[in-house]
Amino acid sequence: MSTPRNSVVHSVTGFMQPFLYALVFLTRLPVAGLLRNVDAETAKRSVYYYPLVGLIVGALLCAATYVLSPLPAQLQAALLLGFWVLVTGALHLDGLADCADAYFAGHKCMDTEERRTRILAVMHDPHCGAMGVIALVIFLLVKFAVLSALLEWLATTEQGTWIYLPLLLAPVLARTAALFLMSLSSYARAQGLVPPSNSQRNRELLPVAILVAVAGIALAPLPVAIGLAAVLPAVILLWRQLWQKQIGGYTGDCLGGLVEITELSVLLLWVALAANGIA
Repeated sequence: MSTPRNSVVHSVTGFMQPFLYALVFLTRLPVAGLLRNVDAETAKRSVYYYPLVGLIVGALLCAATYVLSPLPAQLQAALLLGFWVLVTGALHLDGLADCADAYFAGHKCMDTEERRTRILAVMHDPHCGAMGVIALVIFLLVKFAVLSALLEWLATTEQGTWIYLPLLLAPVLARTAALFLMSLSSYARAQGLVPPSNSQRNRELLPVAILVAVAGIALAPLPVAIGLAAVLPAVILLWRQLWQKQIGGYTGDCLGGLVEITELSVLLLWVALAANGIA
């Protein structure tokens, strides 16, 4: 018969192990030594903690922005972008590059199965092709420019501690977008690092994703919240439609690409509204 103390310990362990697995998988934070008895169930449950990992990434970005605040905006943006890549280990950027390579390698194949096989093979290839490099260069340039503009705005605005909200929410909403994609599509491979989907998990993921998205968007100023509520579903659905047509579902690379695109979309929207005095 279990004691109350054992029940508490079991509950804490039941939360911590999937959370730590998600943290190890999605970041390069040195917490792998805290993992114990990792199994398939731990990996499956870890996806529910992706938004919480995003919150930690966002908090680290806010702290880094505060530390770097005495520097000029462009230098601050470059260092912050480098720190962002370092924290995540470029995992999502790698997914974005693989998506670019795979799409351009297979999109002209007329046969559906041939196209699917070609795209999945390129995604699985660890090497980065020309289209992946081009996509990364353009993406990082845009993200640097957006961060620079955002930091310039942060230096002049008078919103107290809420000025860091864009950097806090972008990683949270981006990883929540990944949950939406997993809940709306099936995993395109038989095996992979991302736990395969099933109808039950899809039904369970969707309420979690909706709850986190609504809570996150509600924290933003009203004009930004309205913009996010319109833009983010469109980004997720368009990305889902693209890969549903190409490979009949998603892969880990598709999730990584969506995380990067969503983060950039949140920051772009915020900067656009701030530049017009709306945010």
